[in-house]
Amino acid sequence: MLDKIPFYVGEGKELIKRLKQQFKPATSTFYKNFEKLNSTNQLAKPTTIDKFKIQFISTNIGRKEIEEFGIVNLPTKLNGFQLDKRKKFAIADQKGLWNAVQENFAILLEEGESKILKSTFTAWFDTKNISLAGLYLVKDKSDKLIYIGESSDIGERIKTHSGRTYFSALRRHIGTDILGFKLQEIKGKKRYFSETEDRKVTEFLKTCKVTLFPVAFGRYELEEYLIKKYRPLLNRKDNKD
Repeated sequence: MLDKIPFYVGEGKELIKRLKQQFKPATSTFYKNFEKLNSTNQLAKPTTIDKFKIQFISTNIGRKEIEEFGIVNLPTKLNGFQLDKRKKFAIADQKGLWNAVQENFAILLEEGESKILKSTFTAWFDTKNISLAGLYLVKDKSDKLIYIGESSDIGERIKTHSGRTYFSALRRHIGTDILGFKLQEIKGKKRYFSETEDRKVTEFLKTCKVTLFPVAFGRYELEEYLIKKYRPLLNRKDNKD
């Protein structure tokens, strides 16, 4: 906040670490957006990064959704993403629902696990796209869970994974970890396979099954919980002790 006006909303699994990153120009979109506004005189008066004050709330579940709602409803000037992911809302008196959710987050995660594993898996390219926030789970032809992902639009994310490898971490992991391909470099980033290799990644996806599971609140935490418990082959984030 600057002069009691909210400028940025962010989330982090490790809050202190994330805050340190935000005040470094090389690792912070917040910092870069601030410098842009400051240099173009779009702030009420020129200032420095150390003038901002920080307000935070601890969460056991729901940090991504809170970030998305905050960006839209405050609104904030330094957030460049997620601007259309949530709608305006009026705050209602929930009589302590927030505290109840945070206190019972472990039960909620277990219930989410039970429901998502019981959901129907369909062939990758037969999946009906759902334009909602949530998780998607991928199984290979032997019915082994190989990947868990999340998105603010799971239907759009499946479309991305069905296209070119450059934009898809899942396709890159299939190519390198299962098919034994080596990524080629484009503009300093190793995100590219040859046309032939890319087609083989798509052929592999045709043998996979996927389920799309809408999650209104807590998709980050549910994803982390499932990855840590089931350790899918192609997940690298949170797939550690």
